[in-house]
Amino acid sequence: MKSFSTLVIISLFTFTSCAYKENPDIIIVNESSTVFENVFIHSVHSNDSTNLGSLGVGERLKGSFVNTDPNPTDGCYVVSATNANGRQIYECMGYYTNGSSLNRGFQLTIKDDTTLSKEW
Repeated sequence: MKSFSTLVIISLFTFTSCAYKENPDIIIVNESSTVFENVFIHSVHSNDSTNLGSLGVGERLKGSFVNTDPNPTDGCYVVSATNANGRQIYECMGYYTNGSSLNRGFQLTIKDDTTLSKEW
């Protein structure tokens, strides 16, 4: 009975630890005092990007990264945006290897003087 319990625990651990999400989600929160126009997300090696639109003060946007790199390699996910004052944000976060993500999602919080990122 003890060996059966051990087998079940090892099996559950194996299946849950190797699970990945192909297209991780992103939540972008604007806690700054300016609006950001044309918020783009993409993988670092991809020429294709998704425009999530503008991000007003106190607003949040949601999206999913789609890796369209024809030759899957290693890299990170990118969020880029510009506000009316010319402040540019270019954040590279997370990691994918051979085109497969090691992250399930991200949250990027934009403040007046910095950006904070959280990965899961």
